[in-house]
Amino acid sequence: MQNKHTTISKKYLIWLLVLLLLFCFRIVAQLIQAFYPVDFLPPFEAWQSGALPYWLLVVFQFIIILVCINVVIRFARGKATPSYKAGRIYLALGGVYFSVMLFRLVVGLTFATDHNWFGARIPTVFHLVLASFLLLLGRFHYKYGKIKQ
Repeated sequence: MQNKHTTISKKYLIWLLVLLLLFCFRIVAQLIQAFYPVDFLPPFEAWQSGALPYWLLVVFQFIIILVCINVVIRFARGKATPSYKAGRIYLALGGVYFSVMLFRLVVGLTFATDHNWFGARIPTVFHLVLASFLLLLGRFHYKYGKIKQ
């Protein structure tokens, strides 16, 4: 028989997994364009955020994927123990991250009309995906950690 937290965490598992797979798609698509360019994906440069050299960006992206996989596995096994304090931290970080990236997207789409949507907005959209992961994780911890207290 499953305990209450196992049932609750399974509800979050699907959404966390979808967000993780979206982020993985971004990494795979950029790797494809870096080594085997194809016409059906935006060009390699469109996937670049410009802040880090590509090799370092890939390293950090794989670290992010490993951390997210760990979270998803904990949810899949029903071992995600909610913590109200952690929830507050995740919500604060995720909220700031999401707000900044949304602002960046809106400003970019408003003032940089020389680019089409796929031309320069892909990194920002995937930052929103990562911020959503943090917000969803924070919601779980905040909501169910509060009950636990």
